[in-house]
Parts: sequence; C-alpha cells; structure tokens
Amino acid sequence: MAVLTCIFVQHDLRLVAVAALICVIASSTAFGFHLRGLKAQGGLRWAWLGLTGLVAGSGVWATHFLAMLAYQPTLRIAYDLAGTAASLLAAVLGMGLGFALPVWRRDRGTALVGGALTGASVAVMHYMGIDAIRTQAEVLWDPRFVVASVLIGATGGMAAFSVRDRVKGAWAWAPPAGLLVLGIVGLHFTAMTAVTLVPDPTLAMPAQVMERGGLALATGALATFILTAAASLMFMERLGQHNTFASLRHALNAVPAGLAFFDPSERLRVWNEAYAALLTDCGIEVETGLQRRSLLDAATAAGWFGRAEDGEAGGAAEPEANAQIGVCEFRLADGRWLRHEAFRTDDGGEVMVLTDVTEQKQSATAMAAARDAAEAANRAKSEFLANMSHEIRTPLNGVLGIADVLTGTRLSARQRELVGVIQQSGSLLNGLLSDLLDLARVEAGVAELRPEPVQLREVVDSVRALFAGAAHEKGLALLAAVEPAAEGLVDCDPQRLRQVLGNLVSNAIKFTETGEIVLIVARTGDRVRFEVRDSGVGFDAALKATIFQRFRQGDSSATRKHGGVGLGLALCDEYVRLMGGELSCDSRPGEGSVFRFTLDLPLRDAPIAPAAVPAPAPPSARPCKVLVVDDNPVNRQVLELILGAVGIDHASAQDGRDGVEAMQTGEFDAVLMDIQMPVMDGLEATRRIRAWERATRRQRSPILIVSANCLKEHVEAGRAAGADGHLNKPISAAELVTALETHMSAAQRAAA
Repeated sequence: MAVLTCIFVQHDLRLVAVAALICVIASSTAFGFHLRGLKAQGGLRWAWLGLTGLVAGSGVWATHFLAMLAYQPTLRIAYDLAGTAASLLAAVLGMGLGFALPVWRRDRGTALVGGALTGASVAVMHYMGIDAIRTQAEVLWDPRFVVASVLIGATGGMAAFSVRDRVKGAWAWAPPAGLLVLGIVGLHFTAMTAVTLVPDPTLAMPAQVMERGGLALATGALATFILTAAASLMFMERLGQHNTFASLRHALNAVPAGLAFFDPSERLRVWNEAYAALLTDCGIEVETGLQRRSLLDAATAAGWFGRAEDGEAGGAAEPEANAQIGVCEFRLADGRWLRHEAFRTDDGGEVMVLTDVTEQKQSATAMAAARDAAEAANRAKSEFLANMSHEIRTPLNGVLGIADVLTGTRLSARQRELVGVIQQSGSLLNGLLSDLLDLARVEAGVAELRPEPVQLREVVDSVRALFAGAAHEKGLALLAAVEPAAEGLVDCDPQRLRQVLGNLVSNAIKFTETGEIVLIVARTGDRVRFEVRDSGVGFDAALKATIFQRFRQGDSSATRKHGGVGLGLALCDEYVRLMGGELSCDSRPGEGSVFRFTLDLPLRDAPIAPAAVPAPAPPSARPCKVLVVDDNPVNRQVLELILGAVGIDHASAQDGRDGVEAMQTGEFDAVLMDIQMPVMDGLEATRRIRAWERATRRQRSPILIVSANCLKEHVEAGRAAGADGHLNKPISAAELVTALETHMSAAQRAAA
C-alpha cells in the first residue's frame, strides 16, 4: 500500500510514464546491442559491449532522474552536481560490466552473476542519486524497503539474463528487456517508498547545486541520446535485413530449382525466379501471402500431378498425396518431370523445392534401354556360343571317338601315326573351344569359384604329370619346387588353379627349346606365391604391355613358329583376378620368362579326412546292359563302338520319348542320355524315367548326361532333372568306361 501511495500520490504520473518509456527504450536498445556483441568478433565485439553499457547506464540514469522530477514533495529540492555525475558514472560502469560478463564467459552461472551485477548497479545509481539530493529536510530511510529494492533490482537482472539465451529470432531482445524494465521500475518505487523527508528550516541549501530545470535539461539530453541510439539500432536492423534479404534473393535466383518458403500458416513469404516461372505456367502471378492450398489447386488445374503412363513411375492420382510426402516426382502436361521436396522448419513453416528432372528421367530411360540391349546381346552371345559349342562338339565327338576306337584295333605303324594326328588335332580344337566358352563365362560375369579343401602339392604334381610327356618330347626338364612352408591343406578352386598353372606351363614348354621349366610354390604368412620360370625365347617390353590381351600372340607374323590364338594368358589373367590375385610377368629376349601371381590361401586347421576305399561290387547276376539315347547317328555309333570294344551290351534310342519307352520295356542297368533332341529332350526324359522308377519302386539306374551342352547351367539342369553325372563331348573311351564303372558300382552297393 505504501508503494502504491508513493506512486499515485507523490508522483506526477505523466513524467512517470515518460520515465517508463525511456526505461523500456534503453533496456531494449541495450539488449539489442548486447546480442550483436555476442555474435561479433574481436574489437568489434567490445565496441558493441561498450555501447551497450553506455546506453543502458545513461538510460537507467535518465529514467531515475525523470522519476525524481515526477516526485513532488512540498519542499524545494536541488541536486549536487558532483554526486549526480558520480551516479551516472556508476550506472554506466556497473551495467557495462554486467552486460560484458556473459560475453567473456558463456555459461549459466556467469550470466546470472552478470544479471545480478546489472540490477545491483541500478540500485547503487539510485541511492547515489538520492544522496545527491539537497533540500531543507532530514532524509530518513526504512531498511526493509531498502533491502527489498536491492533484491528486486538484482532479481530482475538475473531473470532478464536467464531468458536471454532461451529465445530466438528477430525479437529475441524483447523478453529479457521486459524483465529488466520490471526490475528497474520495481526497484525505483520500492526505494522511493523507503525515503521519508522530515522538514528542517535550519538546514541551509548549498550554493553549488543543480535545480530541477537543469536536471530536466540533462535528462532530456540523455533521453535524446537514448532515442537516437534506439533509432540507429532499428535503422541498422532494417538495413541489415534489407542487405541480407537482397543477398539471399540473388543467391536463390542463382539456383535452377524452384524454391519457396511458407510460414506456419501456409502463406507464401519468399521465392525465387525459377519458382515464379513454374507457377506462371499455371497462370498464377506470385505474390506474398498466397495460400499454399490455392497454389496447389492452380497447379492441379494446369495438369500437374498427372498419372504416369504404362511403364513409368512417379505419377499420382491425387495432388495432395504428392504435396504432402517428403519427396515425390510427377509429370506436367507438357511432358516435363518435376521432383517435389518439402522440408519443415523449426517454426512450423515449410521449404518447398521443385526440380526439373526431365533430363535425368530421359537419361535413366536411355540407360535402362541400353542395359536391356546389352543384356539381350549378352544372352544372344551366350546362346550363340552354346549352340556353336553343341554343333562343333557333336561332329568332333565323332572324329575323336572313332579315332579312339581305332587305336584299339590292329593298325600298321603308318595308320597309328595318322590316327595320332587326328587325335592331337581334335584335342587342340577341343581345347580352343573350351577356352572360348570359359572366356564367354568370364565376360558374362557367371564364372564362379568352387573352393574346396585341397593339398597344393597334389595340384602342382598333377600339373607336372600332365605336361611331363610334352616336356620330355622336346628334351626339356619340367621341375616342381614346393617349399615346405607351402605344404598343407588350403581352400581354393583346384580346377581353376590347375587350369592357370597348366596354361602357364604349356606356354613355357611351347616357347622353350632347351633348358628347363620350373614351377615354384612359396608361402609368406597367408599369402602363397606361384611362379613358372622358363629358359625360352623371352619377349621385350612392348610385347609385355599387351601379352595378357585376348587374341595377342608373341609372334603374329605369317612365318610364326608357334601356334595358338592368344586366349590362354588372357584366361589366366581373368581367373587369377577372380581368385583375388594379379598375374604379372618379367622377361628379356633370349633370357627366358617368369610368370607369377600371389593368392591369399591360409592353411586349414583340420586335416582332410582320407577318402573311403569303396567296397568291391558284388558279382552281377547277369551281364551289364547300357541304353544309349542320342538323336545323332554318328554319336550313337561312337558310343556303341566304345561300349562294344569293352564288351558292354547296349541298345540305342533316337530321342527322349523312345528312351523312356525302352527303359520301361527293357532291362537296362544304365543310360547314356543326350540333352538336345527332338520330340522329347534328355532332361524331360530323365525326369520321366525317375518318376517311373519311383512309381514302380524299381532300383535307381545311373543316368549319365553325355552332351555337347557343357556350360554350368546345363550341368545343374541335368542334376536337377535326376542325372547322376555329366560327360562333355567329345568323350574318350577311357573317360566313358571309368564313369560307367564308378556309377554302376555305386548303384550296386546301394541296392545291396
């Protein structure tokens, strides 16, 4: 009640309102400068903080003395000039230090100390100003209101600095300024309530005092300074915003995509030229405040959000679906494609991005068409190679098969020599065909590794044994040097490794006339190095650069001495890469060559289990009989000659349907089945024979696929149909007889 009486009875409320306005402007300007000081760097930061202290201190001082002018006791009041000036200095220095502390150390505790210091500085300034009053009266103080006023000022300052970092945006200065104003006003009127003037006519007025008119002039000047500072702040804010907005507008216009910014009420606020151009096509003149819903309706009416045609993706029947999801694509009426992206801002607004993706769509379509064409070409090539393999291997099977049979008959020395030429030429042709098919598999990306536990020594010994005869014929020494550390069991694809080493050894024998070929295997940790060294003709650096290319030979002249088409090293390089290594070579003309590669082949911990020795087959109650199913008369004749030469009874069928009927009516122990046949192919015939065996609970007879279709998919298809094995044409007598004995023995053991 005392405070209210002080305000409404002892003060001129008009001057009180002016003082309050000055306090609000000063506090707002101070916090505006203070926030700029927080963002500035170096000397500019402290310039802002100095200006903050000056505006805050002088503004609060002007507020105080305007309020003192509004104070209307019945006595004459004047002010000591030095004391009044000291109160101004205390306000500027104290509030400047209070505002500077949170900038010097940015933590919550320091901010609270700075706020308390700011509020306390106002209290110090106030009581210094009261002490500067000169009047014919004794000044009495109520300690309760004095303490309360100081606490109110400090609390207001702490509250203002506490919320300073919690508010964001253009009006971040307003909440802390409002709290500081409340603290200052509460401090002033509580402190004024603490004062009681007791008239004493005996007291003399000093000569050097400032009357109320002079005080009004001083406070008016300071008020003008504060208002000028505030206006400058507002002008600088507007200028900064204008410059920032202009820079932002130029940056947005440089972006080819359409950009638009909507406020939380979905009203358009900012956009770039690309966005305006897109909406112009919809018949919309873009302006600030347009509702997002109206823009969406206009775009829909202009043909946006159309359905995609068959085979296209990204269209939508409902425009709202496209407009609400984060990312979508849709087609315009003129055929262009747009990608729509929407992002939410922290204040609940939205950023919209519209990007023309027509070229990307066209590129994707072209790439898809090119991919499909490449896949079709690759399939056509694979089918062509498979057909060529079948067509070449079929007559080749007749040539080699008949030659193999002839070697078992009585031949003169000259005839045996001629048959040997046939066999050698056929084997070379068969090897070339296999290389071509392997290369096709690698190019198609379907070549696979089939790792299994193997002994490296066994792989090396098998390669050496395979080419020992060829080396001996040329008078060459073929050596295998496997270091003890390289001995042991590893996981690798023995077929591919054997093929690579075999090709390298074969090339070394081909290009070496005297001396030796050495196959070296050494281990360093988990890495195993393979080398093939020879003492042959060697080659120069120019040939080394192209030696692993396909169809490149060491001597491509018409008088070249060595044969081949240049596929062996190319395949070796591809297979070594597939196994995780890199094939390299070193050579000099006349000094031999070295081919090497290194593979990651860690030793296995567990030893490989010894293979079980098969038990001898029980004696058969009747002679063995084999059914040959093949549509080619020559192939049937070759197989019949081989079977007849070893005393195996046999019969033939010319297609799959006849083969099934023969199995159902005859007594056959095994079947040699071709794949590619008219009427019924070998795979279907195999499935029907297996179904008949299951239905009649007959013993399972071995079915061996004997076909020129020898790709991986053909082998797997035969196995899936129920075949027990796959033999590639051309087939030798030894290979055929061994396979029959193995599978028939297994069938007899299973039946027993």
